[in-house]
Amino acid sequence: MASRPAPQSDRLNSTQAPSATLTYSNCPVPNALLTALSSGILSQAGIQLDILSGKQGAVHFTYDQPAYTRYGGEIPPLLSEGLRAPGRTRLLGITPVLGRKGYFVRGDSPIQKPADLAGRRVGVSASATRILRGELGDYLELDPWHQTLVALGTWEARALLHTLEAGGLSINDVELVRIESPGVDVPPERLQAASSLKGADLFPDVAGQQAAILEQGRADALFAWLPWAAELETRIGARPVIDLGQDARNAYASVWTVSSELAARQPEVVQRLVDAAVDAGLWAQENGDAVTRLHAENLGVTENGIRQGFGPDFHQHLVPRLDAEAFAILARTQQFLLDKKLLHEPVPLDLWAAPEFLNNSLKRNPKRKIA
Repeated sequence: MASRPAPQSDRLNSTQAPSATLTYSNCPVPNALLTALSSGILSQAGIQLDILSGKQGAVHFTYDQPAYTRYGGEIPPLLSEGLRAPGRTRLLGITPVLGRKGYFVRGDSPIQKPADLAGRRVGVSASATRILRGELGDYLELDPWHQTLVALGTWEARALLHTLEAGGLSINDVELVRIESPGVDVPPERLQAASSLKGADLFPDVAGQQAAILEQGRADALFAWLPWAAELETRIGARPVIDLGQDARNAYASVWTVSSELAARQPEVVQRLVDAAVDAGLWAQENGDAVTRLHAENLGVTENGIRQGFGPDFHQHLVPRLDAEAFAILARTQQFLLDKKLLHEPVPLDLWAAPEFLNNSLKRNPKRKIA
């Protein structure tokens, strides 16, 4: 599909509205805010975003910044709200994601189905091992960065439990082998040197690293997901033991938050921010190639990896949501965190949300809908 120019905003443009600059970061997930930024729609609304550098990386998990917005995985904001700093952020929107994911093996592996994992070496992060073994140790005493990295092992842990369940196995039926996992294992020197927290800067050549682990026999299976899974398949013909992207239990919610202080003191800025994201989500529906390209550049992966990893129609579903289905996905992840003692009290999701901004934006134009 040919790319169309980003639309001129039907609201206050940058010459009419006072300019605002916010601090920003995003995770390697599809989202409308990245689309608004890269397409120029956000600048039309008079808003500039300064992306966090690696040296500022702690803010990505602490949210300790009065004019900060983040679009990414649900685990860090749930930990911030439920374990460390209740009320520091407000929830602006949710983007459900059910992309390519699973435990991958080499194309020539004798492992054909989940039951074949019995006795095999499964590569997981140290964080996932702590969760799966129930050995959290000093988890509650860790600083926010390292504490959150432990909790991020949830993605691997939950996926492995679902994979083993499909084969009638338990965690005791496999050997857990520690490997570096993207999104969880970030060496301090790499973080400090990163010019930004974009996936392209923070997680270079994930597929190459994972391919080496499988080809060198350091693990018989390992977790891969989203564009990285697609690139691993392309690189060495790897295949998932079971495609967890076909199981709705493995959906996760990409969560968009903003500093509570900004929402309270400058609601007009937050409204313009949300308006731009909704406009970008609607623009994306007719500009799939452009949206695919900008997400590929953000992650440092191929456009084909984006299409396979996020799904060929992911650009149709970028308008943020705050509906019951989206909240249910978020609640399911929260329950897993509670069950594994990574959270002690549930976050009241309805009170955390600030739906007025999204509702106002969706009402501005009768053609707007939640995609």
